[in-house]
Amino acid sequence: MSLSFERFQETLQGAGLLGAFPPDSLPSLVQFSQKMLDWNKSLNLTRWTQDEDFLRYHLLDSAYAVPLAKDLLPGPARWLDLGTGCGFPGVVLAAADPHREVALLDSVAKKTKALDDCLQGTGWKAQTLTGRAEDLGRDPMAREALDGVSARAVADLPVVLEYALPLLRVGGYLVNWMTADQLSEEASAQGALETLQGRIVQRVPYSLPGLSQPRVLLVVEKLGKTPEAFPRAVGVPSKKPL
Repeated sequence: MSLSFERFQETLQGAGLLGAFPPDSLPSLVQFSQKMLDWNKSLNLTRWTQDEDFLRYHLLDSAYAVPLAKDLLPGPARWLDLGTGCGFPGVVLAAADPHREVALLDSVAKKTKALDDCLQGTGWKAQTLTGRAEDLGRDPMAREALDGVSARAVADLPVVLEYALPLLRVGGYLVNWMTADQLSEEASAQGALETLQGRIVQRVPYSLPGLSQPRVLLVVEKLGKTPEAFPRAVGVPSKKPL
């Protein structure tokens, strides 16, 4: 990978996002990215391996949520990145705020092992968790304990809601990456929102260079305690969405 600090900087500056990152955070993002793509040679962590694709679909796509996350939760906050895969958007949220604690959750142990290695030396308040959101949502140490949850390309909206809302404290936020076409899922998610005590409070549009399809950061606020029946057992939310 030939991606440089300067190219990271140019990409963020072109999108008006460079000021959202501490000056010393970009070298760590470059380091993380290089190590992650080395791991990708033996593990299927990402299909975006060319410099410009990586910048567009991982770094920049994640970075659009940085100002939003700061506005939603301006102080130190605990975040979870659902189905983190190769670590995005979670690592970008961690890099952008030295006080933000970010847990990277994935069910595949080989992926979290690779992420552990990539996180070495970054200085971020980030850690990996191996497991399923359904199990974590029933863990007394994690249930209703988080300030924020991020979800990018995880599942349809009703399913993401059942994964995320049990983990959030009342007043916490889910930020879900969606295409404009996927906003039609809002209609089918109304039952899940009512059942799980959430409401959609923001839709933040953005676009990626070279792509015509608009994208949206959908923000859901947790309004009240999650009923004890949720989340349901592993696999049930995706097989029988609310």
